Amino acid sequence: MATSTPSRPAKLHEERPLAQYRSVAPLAVVAVVLGVASALILTTPLLAPLPVAGIVVGIAALRAIAASRGQLAGRGAAIAGLCLATFFLGFGLSRHLGRQSELEKVARGMADVFLKLLQDGKPREAHQFRLTPSSRITAPEAIAEHYEKNTEAAGELQTFVGSGVIKDLISRGRDADVRFEGVSSATRDGKTDMLVLRYSCSPSEPGGQRQFLWMHINRKYDESTKRHEWEIGGIQNTPPMGSGE
Repeated sequence: MATSTPSRPAKLHEERPLAQYRSVAPLAVVAVVLGVASALILTTPLLAPLPVAGIVVGIAALRAIAASRGQLAGRGAAIAGLCLATFFLGFGLSRHLGRQSELEKVARGMADVFLKLLQDGKPREAHQFRLTPSSRITAPEAIAEHYEKNTEAAGELQTFVGSGVIKDLISRGRDADVRFEGVSSATRDGKTDMLVLRYSCSPSEPGGQRQFLWMHINRKYDESTKRHEWEIGGIQNTPPMGSGE
C-alpha cells in the first residue's frame, strides 16, 4: 500500500512571506517626517535647516537602501521625503525673497518721498510720515491748521525740525545730494517688519567725505483696519546698534 508524504510545496508556500519580508529603512521614515515638516519654512526662513536636513537624510536613505542589496525597503518613502524637502526649500526661499524685495521697494519709495519733502522745505508734510496712514493728514490746508491750532503737534514739529539730521537736510535742500546706498537690515518682530535703509549725502564742508544716513521704516499690522500700515520710524547719522557698520 502506498504511503503519502507531507506536501513540501505547501510548507514552502507558508515560508515564502517570511522570506520576502524586508524591514523599512529608518532613514526613509525620518526623511518623510522631515519632508512634511519642511512646510514650516513658509512661516519663516529661519527654519530653512529643516528642508536641508530632509534632503540630506533622503539622500542618505536612498544610499543605505541601495547598499542593502534588497534587505531594506522604503525607497518610495525616501524619494517622497526628498521631493517634499526640495520643493519646500525652493518655494519657501523664493517666497521669502520675493516678499523681502517688495518690502524694500515700498520702504524705499516712502523714504524717498520723506527725504524729498525735507529738501523741498516741507517739514510739516514730512512729519506726517512719522504717523500711521490712518492718522496722517494730507490736505495742505488741513496740515497748516493742524500745526497752528494744536499745541502738542506744534511742539512735536519743533522737536522734529530741530534734530541735527533733519535740520541739516532742510537747510541744505537739494545741495545735500541724497543717494540711496542699500538696505542695512530687515527684521521682523511678530506682525511688524522693521527695515533700515542707508543713504548718503554730500559733505557739509568742501573736500569732505560723503556722510551716511540711516532711515528706519516700519510696517505694522493694524488690527482695527486689518491692513499693514507704513511709517517712518526715525533717521540718524550714526550706524544703528547691531548693524555692524
